[in-house]
Amino acid sequence: MSRAAPRPLRLALAGFGNVGRTFAELLPGPYGRALRAEGAAPLVTAIFTNRHGAAIDARGLPLRRALRLVRGGGSLDALHRGPPVASALDLVRRAPADVLVELTPLAPATGEPATSLARAALGRGLHVVTANKGPVAHARARLVRLAARNGVRFLHEGAVLDGTPVFNLVERCLPGARILGFRGLLNSTTTRVLAGMEAGASFEAALAEAQRAGVAEADPRHDLEGWDAAVKACALANALMGADVRPAAVERRGITGLGPGDVRAARGRGAVLRLIARARRDGRAVRVSVGPEEVADGDVLVSRGADGVLVLETDLMREIGIWEGTGGVDQTAYAILSDLVAIARGRRRR
Repeated sequence: MSRAAPRPLRLALAGFGNVGRTFAELLPGPYGRALRAEGAAPLVTAIFTNRHGAAIDARGLPLRRALRLVRGGGSLDALHRGPPVASALDLVRRAPADVLVELTPLAPATGEPATSLARAALGRGLHVVTANKGPVAHARARLVRLAARNGVRFLHEGAVLDGTPVFNLVERCLPGARILGFRGLLNSTTTRVLAGMEAGASFEAALAEAQRAGVAEADPRHDLEGWDAAVKACALANALMGADVRPAAVERRGITGLGPGDVRAARGRGAVLRLIARARRDGRAVRVSVGPEEVADGDVLVSRGADGVLVLETDLMREIGIWEGTGGVDQTAYAILSDLVAIARGRRRR
């Protein structure tokens, strides 16, 4: 029996930075075949950027040309058909799409504009796949309910640990298991800075090296002050533990007050300093904290060469560890693809 021809899976991309462009490169190749194996033919029909214009074309946009335009400093407006696109929200409301792939820059304190874009897309019956931790940390419960009312899904594997399977692992491989808590290294900048001081560098030199390596942002305050880890910890607690914790409620301390002397003192006690994110059930509530802790040198959280480590505590399976090497945009782009495969698989079964 011959297989049915793949159905178009129309994608609107809000954001076309490093992750979005890498995702666009993955689609035509072998990774895109994973979608086609589920009966879906991916078709990018809309792209919005803050600096390179926007384009909508129901027939599908030429991705190679779009990539050349953006990398050459051009504008996607050259590919657009129809009235001008006023904003990302305007694109979400107008795009002829089945899925919004949400990749906009994040404001950690508010989760915007990602949360509003996700809400608008779900409200008009589009699935949403995001690599943004903001909507998961600030509004996951509401967005999941809105998705259910409209018969679509809100997925976010790329939001934490650069797409290393966390949410999918729990959903697909731990049915019925209860997550009691977690502890982890969720921010690679602070890990690199503390490890650099262990090797003898000053705080400033260790940070500069992390920036040269592309790990730390030009403005690393959100990382160093613990905000990035706090938002990620909320995303994990909300998705895995059914919490509704906001970043402002996290007990948070960063590493800006630490120096080589603190690192040496910890070493003298057979430990290393790391910025640890924790969550724990406390009756009906879930308590989330982020702060520097001394960790025994043999602990899994001190795995050398790891940019991210997460240890889940479960009721029946005890502890389960997830280890990420050097993360990057390739892994995050793949996480988007894996979420799209889940959507295509669900659509095929209907």
